[in-house]
This record gives sequence, C-alpha cells and structure tokens, in this order.
Amino acid sequence: MEERRSVIKSMLIFRFLVAVFGSMTCSYAADTISANQSVRYNETIVSQQEIFELGFFRPGKSRNLYVGIWYKKTLNQTVVWVANRNTPLTDTSSVLTLTNQGILVLQNATTGIAVWSSANSSTKSAKNPIGQLLDTGNFVIYEEADIDRENPIWQSFDFLQHTLLPGMKMGWNLVMGTESHLTSWKSEDDPALGDFSYSIDARGYPQAIITEGQEIVYRQGPWNGLRYTGSPNLRPNWFYNYTFVLNKREIYYQYYLVNASVFTRLVLQPTGRLERLLLINTNQEWSVYLSRPNDRCDQYGLCGPFGNCNIDKSPVCECLKRFEPTSPDQWRTTDWSQGCRHTIPLDCDPGEGFNKYSNLKLPDTRGSWYDQTMTLEECRNMCKSNCSCTAYANSNISGTGSGCLLWFGGLIDIRTFVGNGDTLYIRVSASELDTDSTENTRSSSKGRISVRVIAPVAFVVSVMLVSIWLYYRYHRKKQQQQGMRIENNICFIYVQGGLGCVFYI
Repeated sequence: MEERRSVIKSMLIFRFLVAVFGSMTCSYAADTISANQSVRYNETIVSQQEIFELGFFRPGKSRNLYVGIWYKKTLNQTVVWVANRNTPLTDTSSVLTLTNQGILVLQNATTGIAVWSSANSSTKSAKNPIGQLLDTGNFVIYEEADIDRENPIWQSFDFLQHTLLPGMKMGWNLVMGTESHLTSWKSEDDPALGDFSYSIDARGYPQAIITEGQEIVYRQGPWNGLRYTGSPNLRPNWFYNYTFVLNKREIYYQYYLVNASVFTRLVLQPTGRLERLLLINTNQEWSVYLSRPNDRCDQYGLCGPFGNCNIDKSPVCECLKRFEPTSPDQWRTTDWSQGCRHTIPLDCDPGEGFNKYSNLKLPDTRGSWYDQTMTLEECRNMCKSNCSCTAYANSNISGTGSGCLLWFGGLIDIRTFVGNGDTLYIRVSASELDTDSTENTRSSSKGRISVRVIAPVAFVVSVMLVSIWLYYRYHRKKQQQQGMRIENNICFIYVQGGLGCVFYI
C-alpha cells in the first residue's frame, strides 16, 4: 500500500514538472544555429549579452503565431523584426530551419509547406553556414570561415520593417540598385504591412518623407549637413549620434548608440507617427523622446505654393513676403490649397534678384537640382542665369556653408521656425528687392569697391594739382619781386642823381 502511494506521488511530481517545464521557453545555450538545426515553438536563440531574443511569439491580443526578434529584458515584449509578417501561423507545429544553402526556412512540420524563407539567391551549398543573433539585434547568416562576417549570406538588417535600430541603414545602395525603408504594422496586434512608409526620397535632392500609400503626409526635408531641415531640434546628444551619407555609391541615414546604459529605437507606428523611443536600464520602460508629425504645420503642403506655415500665428498660413494669395476669396475661408503668387509677376528681366528668407524649413526638393562642390555665389549665378529657377540655398550649412541646391517652379511645404531654420534665397522682381537683398548687397559692394578705388586716385591727382599750382605761384611771385628790384634801382639812380637817396618799401 505504501509502495503504491509512493508510485502515485512520484507520478504526480513528474506530471507537475512536465507541465511547468513544458510551459517555459527553452533557449539554446549559444546565440547560433548551424545547418539543418531548427528552432521550434517555445525554443529561442538569445544574443550573447542577452539583449535580443529570436523565436515564436504572438503580438498583442492576436492568436496568430510569428517568428521574430525582440528585446529580451523589457517589461513588455518589444518586437523589432518579424520574419513572416504577412503570412501568420495558426498552430505551433511549424519549425524554423537553417538549410545547407544558408537559407532560413519557416515551414509547417506536418505538411512540409514553406511559409517564409530568407532568400533564394543561391542554390549552391554554402560551406558550413551559421546563423547568429548579434547583440545589435541583427540576425546574420554567414559561412563558418567568414569569422568577421564581412560577406554575410543574408542578414535581417537589410530588410527593414517598422523599427530602425542602431547600425541599420535607411536609404539607397546605388551600386546594387536596392532601397530600404520603414513600413508600419497594420495594428498593434497585426505586424502585416501597414499603410505608412518612412523613406529617403531621391527624386531630386534626397529628403526624408512619410507616405500613406502614394501620398506624402509628412516631409522631414533634406539633410542640411547638421540635421533634417524639418527637425530643428535634432542635435548632438549624450546617448546616440547620427550621420547622413550622400555619395555616388550610397544615400542613407544611420545612427549609433554612444551610451551603453540607454537603448533607443526609431519606430513608425500604425498611425503613421514616427517616434524615437528611449529605454533606460533602471526602469525597463520605453519613453517617447521625439515624434513627428508634431503639429499642424507638419501637415504636408498645408499652405500651398509659396505659402508659409507659422504655428505661432492664427491662422497658421501666410504668404511669404513679396507674395500674395492666388485666390483671395479661398484664402479668407482658410482654404490655402491654391497657395500664393508673386505680387509683381516675373518676366525674366535682368534686374530680377533674390530676397533672403531665414529660419525656414526648406521646400520640397522633388525635381530640384544640386551640386555639393559649388559656392553660394556660384549657386546664385546659376539660378540667376536660368529664368525657371525660383530659389537657391546652400545644400550644407555646416561650417561656413557649401554646396548648391536649386528649385524650379512653386515652392511647396515651407514653414517658419523660431530658430535653427535654414536660409533660402527666392527670386523676385527688381522693384521687390529688399534693401539687404543679394542684388542690393552686390550693388553696395560694387559701390564700396568703386569708392575705395576712386578716392586714392582723386587724392593723388589733387596733390599733384596743388603742387603744380604752388610751384607756379612761387615762380610767378619770384619774377614779380625781381621786376620790383629793377624798378627800384632805376628810381634810386634817378633820385640819386637829383636830390638824394629814397627807399621804396
């Protein structure tokens, strides 16, 4: 009897342990998997310092199953990348396997049907492929001999989704002809492709934009050498640094952590809102550091062509100085879609010049032209010589400024900032030039140069004329004195011969 109780007790303990461990997530001891190894439901791969984790998960309240990468130690699961975002799983029988070709394959274990795969770029077997989850959040597949992972077979960082992590590149590889951008989730519970995208638009001078479908809803603007022109509060800080690369091979934005105690990520939310989030190790909760769009003036093209949005005024839209509403009646009803026009129309007159506008968000650069080596003076001359050119600016405002950026046609999506805005030079008629305009400044400069040249010449000429006059006057006076002495001597002889000696003074 006692023995039977002991057996029953042992069975109960065994079932309890099976239930407990069966409900727990099993992890590989290492951060890698090799060819023909698999990750199953309730198994994960963890990065070396346990920052990121890869495995199966259910987002929010969804019952669908996905394979993804998330921060391991946050209070709420924070997913940064999803493999099968558009093809969810409905049961736990699927497995993620690394093949001999170095390809990750997610398939239903029962049917053998592949739900998702990393790439099919090669049918040739790789030499001992390894899949590794790095502490950056990047899952890299590489050959065993490629210790430094300099030539990866595939990596998740090349396939951006809704999150931009430190080290990811958002932009263009001009050599390969590829582009990477952020795309929102459909909802917090559905990681499928959403309605919004955040990308670098290269149709002209590159600029960052958020689109809903094909329409621009927010424009962060071009990079001005220090920051995006639409983000005047973006500046160096103590937890991350950033860079924008623009050359013949690549165009991309990238940032890096500089403080190990803080994590940050850039996320395009399902609502189309772009947020930079911070996580401080002390509380393990994310907080919003920056977000865009931020106010009504961030709405793309709100004030129309040559219109300017000023959030500190009511109504927020106004025409730029030397411009007037294209449709005054519509403008009065706060319908600003027609924008503004020149108060005095342009006719390509040689007297036309450029007025200076400061602290602006530079207008839409689609269709613009740029040269990174030209000076501002060369830029002005090029714009002046083309009657279709409506404005110009330095493309890089760092240091003393450099580069040339030209606009043609209407200037769209301008707004005024309190400070840290850009300077734009806009073409106007001769009669509309400001006293401190570029043309008047050039005229004044020419005038000052003329004065500096003429004054010394006039001085020299004056000195020469005075010297000649003095010389002439001196000799004339001397001749007169000699004549007087002759006359005096004659008179003296005459008088002497008569009455005596007389002196004439």
